[in-house]
Amino acid sequence: MSLNGEPLEIAGNELIHILRTPQDQYSSSGGCVVLDCRPFLSFCWGHIRESRNVNWNSMLRRRSKSSAVCLELLVPDKALLGGLRRGDFSPVVVVDEKSRCVSELMGESLANLLLTSLQNEVHGNSVQICFLQGGFEGFSEAYPDMCYTSTGSTLPTMEPEPMATGRSTPLYDQEGPVELLPFLFLGSAIHSSRRETLTAAGITAVLNVSSSCPNLYEGELMYLRLTVEDSLAADIGACFSEAIAFIESVKERGGRVLVHCQAGISRSATICLAYLMHAQRVRLDEAFDFVKRRRQVISPNLAFMGQLLQFETDVLCHA
Repeated sequence: MSLNGEPLEIAGNELIHILRTPQDQYSSSGGCVVLDCRPFLSFCWGHIRESRNVNWNSMLRRRSKSSAVCLELLVPDKALLGGLRRGDFSPVVVVDEKSRCVSELMGESLANLLLTSLQNEVHGNSVQICFLQGGFEGFSEAYPDMCYTSTGSTLPTMEPEPMATGRSTPLYDQEGPVELLPFLFLGSAIHSSRRETLTAAGITAVLNVSSSCPNLYEGELMYLRLTVEDSLAADIGACFSEAIAFIESVKERGGRVLVHCQAGISRSATICLAYLMHAQRVRLDEAFDFVKRRRQVISPNLAFMGQLLQFETDVLCHA
């Protein structure tokens, strides 16, 4: 592989060899890293296992004054960003949707911007910067076992089944909490009360966004309560920083957190949307579509939506 020159184009079978070879043969530190340039939603529905998502959106694009874009705007994960800049990873493999070669990339395409940024900012004489021929589409067709595909699970759309009492289970309490990210789940108070449900999902922490729902398993699970009413007067935006820090702390410990309120519709959904915008640097509409597909009942109240729109501006304009 050529080093510190033009990106090296590799085929799917070459990436397979890299991924299946002990990493210390490539680097004494972080080993190979695969950077996926596709939109956040596309990445969540399917990606090469262990790959990392980079992103770019119209608001960030407007901030750029030239064709060169710094890695900081493309890589939201600070630890990954630092490792890339230090040259900890090698090879660094860039993946887009289906481009066959580097010469096929448009100048303003995210893949081209990322390759340029890597060449400008990555240090280390042994770093190999590569581009995957055929992108995720070609790789996933040839090696589906090396890719993650989301089930896209959402709550069922059928009528709730009647209970023995003659009453029915509300739609928002049916099934279990939904997985938004491998460490982040969204659900209702009923979901948070079922120990077997929490155990099955591997939940280690609970973020309770309510004033009245009990923390039933203190001593067994880590809890954070954010006392917020589901009203137009509530300032849920004041809780975003604390909520994000808590979710990040659970992630760093290798745990999983359930975010819930009473119904898992408004308050907890708002917190999850704020986290996704912050962590993935995506627009509110993109984050909302992503969560809505997984939990159809979400519906933050109008005041919360307004606060999320303000948070979007804070995250994307002041990053």
